Amino acid sequence: MSGLRRWAPLASLLVGALALGWSSSSRADVAQEPASPGGPAVFRRLDETQYKRSIEDIFGAGIEIPGRFEPPLREEGLLAIGASKVVITPSGFEQYELRAREISAQALAETRRKAILPCEPASSDKFDDACARRFFAKYGRLLFRRPLRPAEMASISKVARAATDGTHSFYQGLQFGLERLLVSPNFLFRVESAEANAGGSGAHRLTGYSLASRVSFLLWNAPPDEVLLDAAKSGELQRPEGLERQVERMIASERFAQGVRAFFADMLGFDQFDGLSKDQSIFPKYTSQLSKDAEEQSLRTIVDLLVTQRGDYRDLFTTKTTFLNRNLGSLYKVPVDDSAFGGWMPYAFGTSDPRAGLLTLAGFLILDPTHEGRSSPTIRGKSVRELLLCQKVPPPPPNVDFKLVQDTHNPLYKTARERLTAHRDNPTCAGCHAIMDPIGLAMENYDAIGEYRMQENQAPIDASGKFDGKPYQDAIALGQILHDSPSVSNCLVERAYEYGVGRTASAGEREWLKYLEQRFATDGYKFPDLARRIVTAKAFQAVSADGAVTVALNQPARADQPSAP
Repeated sequence: MSGLRRWAPLASLLVGALALGWSSSSRADVAQEPASPGGPAVFRRLDETQYKRSIEDIFGAGIEIPGRFEPPLREEGLLAIGASKVVITPSGFEQYELRAREISAQALAETRRKAILPCEPASSDKFDDACARRFFAKYGRLLFRRPLRPAEMASISKVARAATDGTHSFYQGLQFGLERLLVSPNFLFRVESAEANAGGSGAHRLTGYSLASRVSFLLWNAPPDEVLLDAAKSGELQRPEGLERQVERMIASERFAQGVRAFFADMLGFDQFDGLSKDQSIFPKYTSQLSKDAEEQSLRTIVDLLVTQRGDYRDLFTTKTTFLNRNLGSLYKVPVDDSAFGGWMPYAFGTSDPRAGLLTLAGFLILDPTHEGRSSPTIRGKSVRELLLCQKVPPPPPNVDFKLVQDTHNPLYKTARERLTAHRDNPTCAGCHAIMDPIGLAMENYDAIGEYRMQENQAPIDASGKFDGKPYQDAIALGQILHDSPSVSNCLVERAYEYGVGRTASAGEREWLKYLEQRFATDGYKFPDLARRIVTAKAFQAVSADGAVTVALNQPARADQPSAP
């Protein structure tokens, strides 16, 4: 398929060899896993990255995608869950229509036509039903992530025929039909459907095509390729050995790294980088580019450790190894070589350098959209609790007076610790601050853009505290405690599963999640193994109830609505 990257044979052999021992016992492990009732089949709106990647994968690189995308919604800690609860507004639908026109015009432009069309029409100015059906069968399958149903094919062909008759151009007819596919909810939403399990047990599972999408978006953050769709069509994907083959192929692909980036960007709340701002009169080194570089550094560090090195997930909190460019070298006050002036270079912080792990990188430290002129230990502590430990922190009570905390020039309370201590004298604030502030204060040696400091207002900064009863002196020591905390690795397991299924885990799935947490530890906390176990598990396919899937639109789409299988 045009635009798809080929997975590297060498990487395939390497990952296959590494996974050989796992695969030899994988079906036995699946057989031993606790039963799971699953949850409802869901639908999820494609996010901006998934939409653009779909267009590139299907039609090839170079197609411009105009217009704005409506903002995502974060629910229960993940955009992936919020994607099942968003709707398309009238103005949003207008943007989808604009994109559909522009994309279809570019895809069928004369310069691309030969590469796109699967057939040559009998005439360029008359409708060729056979060629049109071949075209819509190919691209309808890729866009809808399943074959077009007969009624859908008839509807699209009718539109294309009418347009051809009106314009006297077969290609214009195809363009009108393609527009219809591109504004259909079946493309804009990932619509899941279910079927009865073999054996008539009364339980349900995802259909093969729905499973293909669920697997592909988790592992690649992209639609299923033709190989995976073929596996769904043949039934291979719903046989354990067939599913394993496809999963191994996909994890071996270079595209697995983009899936890992997408998951951690969601889990760590990196959508907050959009529109992030800091007061440059206080932080002259801050620019919008520095913000982008900080995000990229974190993602490169994550992918290198978890995918390239196949390292222990927990080491993300202690690693000295990262990547730098010129901007970050200046921020961290470390030298960079020529390669970092126009790009990135691998770098290892020294043993005496006050940085180790994600908590000391600018990508975590800078990510506070509510404070432009100062750091906030409360926000940083809240981020650790919610993003890394999966612990919900309640919102502050109404009418809380934050003036004392915000007054960084108060001569009586020079440091954030002193101001927060005085603020906690209010009993309505003390409870929540007690679980956030000690963690955030560990990072007070880093200012609001992540630059290291030892003092605030000429007063020494005290970064010590306790977590789970264990004392620490600074953020590096806190990172080591988090490394060893089961809560950190268990949170990752929960987040990865919920990201994949697009909903919160149900009470009936808790036993299975505990089993998965144990297996994650047994596997050495390797993220590729965790992803493999999730997508090959029966729980990942289980559906609690079978029924029609409907999509909420504030304006009717000019294409077929999603329907039950």
